[in-house]
Amino acid sequence: MWSYFKFEFKQFFTNKKNVAIYFLLAFATLFYVFKIAPTYNPIESVDYDEIEARYLTRQEFLDHMEGQDLHNVHPSVIYAIEIFNEINPIDKGRLDALDEGNLKKYADLTSDWYFFTNSITYRNEAFSYNSKYFIKNNKYAEDDAFYAYLEQAVRYDSYSKADYDLSLEIFEQRTALQTFERLLKGVLPIILIVCVLLLSIDIVKKDQRHPSILKGFPISDWKKLLVKMFVALLGSMVLFVPLIVGIFIIGLQSGFGNFNLPSPVYAAHLDWRVDGKFEMMTLGTFLGQSFILLFTWFIVMINVVLLCSIIFRSEMVNFAVGLFLIFGENFYSSRYVGYFWDVQNYPTSYIQVGQIISKRRNFYYMNNQLDFTLGLQLLLGLAGVVIFLMILIALNRRFKLIK
Repeated sequence: MWSYFKFEFKQFFTNKKNVAIYFLLAFATLFYVFKIAPTYNPIESVDYDEIEARYLTRQEFLDHMEGQDLHNVHPSVIYAIEIFNEINPIDKGRLDALDEGNLKKYADLTSDWYFFTNSITYRNEAFSYNSKYFIKNNKYAEDDAFYAYLEQAVRYDSYSKADYDLSLEIFEQRTALQTFERLLKGVLPIILIVCVLLLSIDIVKKDQRHPSILKGFPISDWKKLLVKMFVALLGSMVLFVPLIVGIFIIGLQSGFGNFNLPSPVYAAHLDWRVDGKFEMMTLGTFLGQSFILLFTWFIVMINVVLLCSIIFRSEMVNFAVGLFLIFGENFYSSRYVGYFWDVQNYPTSYIQVGQIISKRRNFYYMNNQLDFTLGLQLLLGLAGVVIFLMILIALNRRFKLIK
């Protein structure tokens, strides 16, 4: 068994295709680190000039209206005076806090600002969210802004109680660990799972190039498949090496952050449009759960490829089935479809790993049931069924690996 493991290990890591995948991922990581990450421009940033411009504009209006007879003015003017008198002291306090370098005070006031602004803006034609939410003709832009403002409010509330040093990079989520968090909520999980598919796609088919050597290993086919699975998992873990290097470089540029930073989790209520709410987990917990779910996806993908390999013996079929598993969610993915369908019962619903952990996917689908634990159970169950079928079929002589 050990000799066969060493043979498979060497074959896997000297495979030109696999080496090319590692190289391309490393190149993409460095490109992101040096070209994309430095230009990251969050919608919700710490912009002193913008805060000041809003404050001065409102204050000029309030000063102009002070002392005037308001009996005959339009009701919207009265409304504006009431709102501006509420929000301007908050913005003035935020500006003073930045001038003083008191980031905890700034965080506390900014949390209040997001809560208050969200309460008066959502579904209110008199006020609007940041225009950057609307630049891609997103018809759900107001809902996305509602989510973002609530998330920012609880983030800043957590920052105001922090027992660690704060910085503008932390506020804008530019630190290394926060960058990793943002990527996990984006396309990174899909990129990694596609890489696992490509790494393992020929792990059985390649044996046809060494039939005489492989026949010399006195172990059964099902044991060979388990060894292949273990080697492919080890190879999949190597995908994190360039990512770790990239995170280290970003850390040198913008700070590393720490595992106690907040990572808000959406806690949907039945009437989420009115009662939208967030709970808090630490960034360390978010990253840990994301890794567990990603690793489970790696297991599923590798075993699906192994099963298809011994049944169909075609790399194209492996590729097609793998892509269907990765992008299967797109066949039913739609805003609020979770209100009508039990999307939480489909393993493919858990491909957006970071959005599952943060429960942003719950908000997207309008479904309270999508959950890390349920997703883990479904994926482990799927992996168990696939492994059982793989071993069962491998025991049948019709499906020998080497004929």
